[in-house]
Amino acid sequence: MSKPPPVDASEQRLALFTLRAFFFVSAMGLGLYVAQNAEATGMQFVSMIVSGLIAICVILVDYMAVARSSIGTVSAIVFGLLIGLLVAQIFVGIVSLVGDFESEGGKETLGAIRLALVLIFCYLGPAYILRTQDDLRFIVPYVEFRRQAQGPRPLILDTSAIIDGRIVDVARCNVFDAPLVVPRFVIEELQKIADSGDRARRERGRKGLERLKLLRDETGVEVEVIAATYAQHTEVDRRLIEVTRTREGKLVTCDYNLQQVCEVEGVPSINLNQLAAAVKLSFVAGELMSVRITRRGEGPEQGVGYLEDGTMVVVEGARESKGQTVTCEITSTIQSSQGRMVFARLRSEGSAPSEDPKPEDPAPAEGASA
Repeated sequence: MSKPPPVDASEQRLALFTLRAFFFVSAMGLGLYVAQNAEATGMQFVSMIVSGLIAICVILVDYMAVARSSIGTVSAIVFGLLIGLLVAQIFVGIVSLVGDFESEGGKETLGAIRLALVLIFCYLGPAYILRTQDDLRFIVPYVEFRRQAQGPRPLILDTSAIIDGRIVDVARCNVFDAPLVVPRFVIEELQKIADSGDRARRERGRKGLERLKLLRDETGVEVEVIAATYAQHTEVDRRLIEVTRTREGKLVTCDYNLQQVCEVEGVPSINLNQLAAAVKLSFVAGELMSVRITRRGEGPEQGVGYLEDGTMVVVEGARESKGQTVTCEITSTIQSSQGRMVFARLRSEGSAPSEDPKPEDPAPAEGASA
């Protein structure tokens, strides 16, 4: 079964503009209809203008408040209003049974009491639900209590994980049983990067969009694009944390700082660099390896090369071997959540491996992180 393409932001804006225009025209038509039924011939134009102004106010409320609120907040308000109306009617019934409101003045008093109770409980209902929405999950058109964790949690992908590309290879290995969730604001950020004036950023953004398409087209991989609406000033990292917390999932990232924030706030996260390090072959001091020197290091005799998986290899004595593939002897390694770094020394032909390699990891050489 083919997967539906994600909704483009421009298409969404066009659909909203069409809906708002239809609502505005319909409101003015309703004003004209009301004036004609009331046989107020001279008030038809005024009625249309008033109806149009009311429609504009409703559209502004939608644009300024509703569109910037999450579905959980909107659902909580609607559910709170329903509860408030129900409770108000119950109290009105009790008051009408207790008191005598048969007279003309009594009916007016009962009407005033009814309006006051409806106003009070329509405030208390949403206010209470909004304060307790962490204990309840509101999903239109029904209310869902906080579910117990059953089955795998969804994996929320951030921009760095998509651009990195390794998530595609891992997904092809059928490692993930959980759905991969991509918020629409992440796709919009990728598009902004792809449209950047800086060439390097533009290439990264385009690669990210291409890898996301590969991920969606991959057989057996469930990719879900969700529309999570937040205020425009909210940072992307904050939105990702909130989406992960709301959907009770795990955030997949290559950003070390974002992972640290997740740990502080108690949000589960997966760092692809740590995952790659966990399945990477161990390098043993004294082991020989071949690496192509791509550039000079900052140390006086250092040459720098990279393995196929991106591991940086700093080779002492290989400064003048740029562009050549050399044989070197591993002396130590340094492992961090940002990746692995291997230190080695150039081995000349005929020399034997060191019999007493240093077991401990030395401090990074000068310029090793370059």
